[in-house]
Formats: sequence, C-alpha cells, structure tokens
Amino acid sequence: MNEYDEKNLRPLLFLSRKLKKLYEKECAEAGSAFGLTQSEIDVLLFLANNKGFDTAMDIVRYRSVSKALVSKAVDSLTARGYLKTHINPADRRYTHLVITDKAAGAVRALQGAQDAFAGLLKDETTPEERAVIAAVMGRLYRKFEND
Repeated sequence: MNEYDEKNLRPLLFLSRKLKKLYEKECAEAGSAFGLTQSEIDVLLFLANNKGFDTAMDIVRYRSVSKALVSKAVDSLTARGYLKTHINPADRRYTHLVITDKAAGAVRALQGAQDAFAGLLKDETTPEERAVIAAVMGRLYRKFEND
C-alpha cells in the first residue's frame, strides 16, 4: 500500500464495502429459503443477537437502518408470525419486539450464515491478527458509538 492510498483510506473503504456485500450475500442466501428481505434479516438478527435491545429504535440506532425500513420489516415479520410486540406497561411509548418460535428456523439459518461469514474472515487471518483487529475495532467503536 503506498502513501497516497493510506492518506485517502481507499483500501479501508473498499474493504468495508466488500465485506458488507459479502455479509449481506451470505445472509440473503440463508434468508431466501424463508422469503426474507434484507431489512427483515437485519431485524431478526439484531433481535436474536442483542438481548436487551428489543425496540425498533434500538435497531435504527445500532444497525443504521432507516426508521421506514425497520417499520416495514417489523410489520411484515409480525404479519407472518415471526415477531410479536409487547407494550411496556411502565412506559407505553416503548414497544418491545419478541421473536416467536415460528421464526426459530429462520434465525438458526441466519446465524449460521453469520458464522460462515466469520469463518471466511477467520480463514484469512491469524489469531494474532484477529486480536489486533478486535482491539482496534473496539477502540474505534467506543470512540464513535455516540456519534
């Protein structure tokens, strides 16, 4: 990598787009058996993998998905019986989203796709490199998580 590339961050930006496309491709293949859209996949995986973060606003905030896409996905998943909603009795402004048993097969398949994606990355890095990447990503996440 030459100095021009480093200053312009071209390789990092290129890699981030490539990794996102690869991740979405893995998930889309798993979700296609269940007729899931990318937004529905994002909602199900977020809820399955982030216990305690179970509102549409949590998904919007942490997955950087638009409110409209999350709303449409939640409505569709609810209509299909994959999600149910639970209004917080202490504060009715908050509606919690709960994955139903009907969605269990889809969630397992999607998490399997995530594991396959992680396996691809693991195959291309050493344990030492993964430790450095995790440390750097963790530090950057903490710095920018509230932006």
